[in-house]
Amino acid sequence: MNKIVPIINLATKVADVKRTVGYRKGHFENDAEHSYQLALVCWSANKQYNLGLEDELILKFALVHDLVEVYAGDTDAHDDKHKIKSKKENEEKAFEALKADYADFKEILETIQRYEKKHDAEAQLVYTLDKFIPDVNIHHSKGDYYRIRKIDITAWKKWLLNKIDYQSLNPKLKPLVDESINEIETNFNDTFYKKL
Repeated sequence: MNKIVPIINLATKVADVKRTVGYRKGHFENDAEHSYQLALVCWSANKQYNLGLEDELILKFALVHDLVEVYAGDTDAHDDKHKIKSKKENEEKAFEALKADYADFKEILETIQRYEKKHDAEAQLVYTLDKFIPDVNIHHSKGDYYRIRKIDITAWKKWLLNKIDYQSLNPKLKPLVDESINEIETNFNDTFYKKL
């Protein structure tokens, strides 16, 4: 047991990291809920869109993609510019703490590093869908996340395409992104801020 207890504890700590969005009204999800949902969605997308990517790698990336947040906390994607600017530095420090505390779990640490590089199509899929899932959750829970922050659909699309680096995205993933953007622009318009 002494070899797996640290990972049990780490998984518990992931559930303590609160996010600023949720999947039902009045509920803010935690990183464990988010990572589980992301893993299922990415696995499903790989099959439904016939992407031909490695399921195991997708699931590993989805499971570890936010582990540094155990130390760094979650940074809201649309928070003030100072917090967003310090996110990378905070997460680099958090990764060093994770390495120090979990040095025996080299594969987890290597998977985090590989995910962060975004060279693999599997990592790009996880990263991209990580940006779309909150939009679906906000919409279905009738949340006011974008309205409070005064983010209209045009600003959201500009942010998204820049964030996922659409131009450099693996060509296999572009149809999924295009279809998702179209769905949000067509059917989720009431989720976003509208100037009066």
